[in-house]
Amino acid sequence: MTSTPEKSLGDNVAEFTLPEGCMLCGGALIIRSSPGNGSHSYCPHCHWLSRTRVRMHNGGLEIAYATRAVA
Repeated sequence: MTSTPEKSLGDNVAEFTLPEGCMLCGGALIIRSSPGNGSHSYCPHCHWLSRTRVRMHNGGLEIAYATRAVA
């Protein structure tokens, strides 16, 4: 899966879309990243919001989600 930045929203703020990137429904995932606020993702199909961890890895972009459980 590949994507390129779609918008530059100001100093060091980027927003891009990963087609079929949502882990819950497989819809498009919109990711906004900034140095001060970190990275957040949103799926417009299922409305899933998440705080993501984004970093460069082996010449590509690695996106990770924190695992959390409530019992």
